[in-house]
Amino acid sequence: MKKYVIFAKYSSEFYTAMLNKPKNRLEFVKPILKNLEIELVEFLLTSGSNTNFVCVVKAENDEKIEILMSIVFASGNFSNYSWSRAFEADEQENIFKIGQEKMNDYVSAMQVAGIG
Repeated sequence: MKKYVIFAKYSSEFYTAMLNKPKNRLEFVKPILKNLEIELVEFLLTSGSNTNFVCVVKAENDEKIEILMSIVFASGNFSNYSWSRAFEADEQENIFKIGQEKMNDYVSAMQVAGIG
């Protein structure tokens, strides 16, 4: 499974609801994760002004993450979000090794123009 990092900012509506009736939000998230076959690695609330929620998950593909985020964003709990594929150090090393091998096939615009 691939690893992803989700960043989000809770909405004022979320804070209003939580202050009126505090709940452990993780319990609400677990069923949708299970339904989408997404594995939870970390579920963290942070004190940032642009991002105050960070989540690390594992999923089969990007589509499952986009489905999850569409559902969660539609709930009104977040005012914005972003997600990114995350790579372990050995995965990143392999990506650069492949890039190094394939770089010889790349012809830059400058080379085509006879400049480089």
